[in-house]
Amino acid sequence: MFNASSRSDKGLRRTWQQMNSNIPLGNLTKEDFLAVYWQKKPLLIRQAFPAFESPLEPDELAGLALQEGVLSRLILEKGGDYPWQLRHGPLPEDTFDSLGDSHWTVLVQEVDKHVPAVADLFDRFSFLPNWRKDDVMISFASKDAGVGAHIDSYDVFLLQGSGRRRWEIGEAMSEQEAQYREGLDIRILDNFVVTESYELEPGDMLYLPPGVPHNGVSIEPCLTYSFGFLAPSRAEVVADFGDWHQSRFGTLRYSDPDRLGSGHPGLISEHDINRVLRLLQQVPVERSALAEWFGAFITRPQRAPAEVEEYEGPLEDFTADFQDSGVWRRHEGVRLAGWTEGTPRLFADGEMLDLELTEEQVKLLSGSRELPFEQVSEDPAVMKVLYGFTCRGWGYLVADE
Repeated sequence: MFNASSRSDKGLRRTWQQMNSNIPLGNLTKEDFLAVYWQKKPLLIRQAFPAFESPLEPDELAGLALQEGVLSRLILEKGGDYPWQLRHGPLPEDTFDSLGDSHWTVLVQEVDKHVPAVADLFDRFSFLPNWRKDDVMISFASKDAGVGAHIDSYDVFLLQGSGRRRWEIGEAMSEQEAQYREGLDIRILDNFVVTESYELEPGDMLYLPPGVPHNGVSIEPCLTYSFGFLAPSRAEVVADFGDWHQSRFGTLRYSDPDRLGSGHPGLISEHDINRVLRLLQQVPVERSALAEWFGAFITRPQRAPAEVEEYEGPLEDFTADFQDSGVWRRHEGVRLAGWTEGTPRLFADGEMLDLELTEEQVKLLSGSRELPFEQVSEDPAVMKVLYGFTCRGWGYLVADE
């Protein structure tokens, strides 16, 4: 059973270059994966992470679930006040002392924000753009436990971290087709039909596109890593773009200077609908302006902003500290993206940064979470950006291993 007093604050970290040397697709190339499987059909990858050893222990996951500021849940299929009871974190200190040996699961969101080595694992998915990343959720399931059959609205890679789990999947369905059991705290499909079943061991990984129903049940106590890639919905895109467009270009209203006499005052005419279509379609915005909006929109924190520790001191002190440390690292909870098709732009945590950078500098900063001093010390512009990031808590210095 858990020793839930254990806190996940140790420096779990391997060299970033070592952790990101290979993409976890087995014998597939990234081109084959994207062409055949991405957002199309499931894929089981045996030993996607060969000889995998979880950088997080169950006790440490339990410790995270007890902490303020960490998103966690406990699902009790049995042993709660009623079947499939859901409890939200932070969980009380004595939670795990009273649980039995089976049929319960604890889930922690955004573990990559809190544990650098888990963020390193997420970086292995370099065949997909960073802005598509949502978070890494890790679950610990006692024996014979799961969260029920369900569908997700995002792409997910399910990595077996320890122990064994059996995954059952069915044919893809839409939310409109999904039917759920009534009266439960969580959404469990009532029309789930199993078409395939797999048993995963540590290092095995299952990729599922959105809408594929799945049900995972632990064969023995186990950890499962869920690498989620969430795309914005059309409603989110339209709403946010509308707000940005109005703030940038002012209010654009429906107009009808070409109006003809109406045949009936109570009816909406075909011409009225055509004018509405023109209002929606003829949005005056250039591609560069659209990129400015999208970069800020897509890097906005999905949940709570990262907890950061700001650096105090002048640039000279930072440079000396950086040289002594040897390595600068972007904070695990900070989202970054770049744009180089027009004027190079860098976006971080929902902001377009007012920086004058070259295309290569934007590529370096947006594509690297870790930078050694030797690589950037001769580039004053990059050093100034790293200093500014560190002062805002968006980065920190670590020991060079």
